[in-house]
Amino acid sequence: MKLQPISKGARIEAVDALRGFALLGVLLANIPVAGPDTITGHWDELLTFLSHFLISQKFITAFSILFGFGFYIQLSRAEEKKINFRSYFLVRMGLLFLIGLIHSYGIWNGDIIMTYALGGVFLLLVRHWSVKKLFILAIVFNVLLTGIFFIGNDALGWRIYDYDYALDAEYPITPSFLRYLSINYTMNPWSNFLKDIPITFVFTFGNMLVGLLLGKLDFFRLSKKARKLSFYFIILGGTIGLLASYFYHKIMVGEIELDLPLLWVPFVLAGGMVLHSLFYISLFIRSYQHPKIKKVLRFFKPVGRTALSNYILQSVFYVTLFYHCTPFLQLFGKVTRGQTFLIALLLFVFQTGLSYLWLKRHSQGPLEYIWKKISYGLAKPRA
Repeated sequence: MKLQPISKGARIEAVDALRGFALLGVLLANIPVAGPDTITGHWDELLTFLSHFLISQKFITAFSILFGFGFYIQLSRAEEKKINFRSYFLVRMGLLFLIGLIHSYGIWNGDIIMTYALGGVFLLLVRHWSVKKLFILAIVFNVLLTGIFFIGNDALGWRIYDYDYALDAEYPITPSFLRYLSINYTMNPWSNFLKDIPITFVFTFGNMLVGLLLGKLDFFRLSKKARKLSFYFIILGGTIGLLASYFYHKIMVGEIELDLPLLWVPFVLAGGMVLHSLFYISLFIRSYQHPKIKKVLRFFKPVGRTALSNYILQSVFYVTLFYHCTPFLQLFGKVTRGQTFLIALLLFVFQTGLSYLWLKRHSQGPLEYIWKKISYGLAKPRA
């Protein structure tokens, strides 16, 4: 079957579905897996490999790329309507940072929303840059700076924390919610800003630049040039990207140590992670053009349309079901890695059904509605 360009309406639908697919990957990447004292299962070693090789860092990268693309869409619509986009978007990012602040310190310290808000502000500075300049800047952030911080954190000891490392083991099993919040504050990446945030920010912002770049190239509409570009992404991501993810797994399980002769590896890994994510994105967008495959992939659309609400909801699910600071199932340390993955998949199915029912009555998710409503109310964007 010959590939045809995606129509304007279908393009948005494809991106919504892709965003939902990426959120599934984020959910699986964040599963609360206990340490060596947890009960083990027959599939643990294989699932650890698959998690590192196919999931970890790849889907949050795709999610960040889509954030950059979403910025481009908002910017384009604002320019068409001659709206003062800058003031509106700054207010929007300020509110997003507040949402992330509540989420990070009140629910889950693995928050990425505050980094998105910070990166969104910097996107304003480069929104009118050429494709060539954005491409160079993305390489600087995604490969050069990310590789430098990776080496600094892991090989040079930049990431040595001041707090007692025993808190990491106490965090998921403390029976007190107040104690949980206290530990969460102490271990929070934003509480340890210089040790945790620089590498997160440079890589995330680099991915946002890729999304902005793809928007300018009209990638998600799959024009003739974009189809050719997606083919290159599939080839490069299916080779260099997968190889980089394999070495990432080796590093994560301690089979490769980053000594002096291997200091080039983090730069390749950083670039490879982006290529691996673009591999997923390209396959998804191209597959969405085929009617039979599209019927399957549309399953992800409801979650993608309510991504912010569902991202927060995933954290609520994990804390409620796994951590011991709530009086519910307290599953952390009581189930195998395989069982944890199965629970995560069931949670995503539940989220999908809940999102579908919500969208039957509303045009967007509850948090998305509040975020947009307050943003417009405070900024009152005008020409």
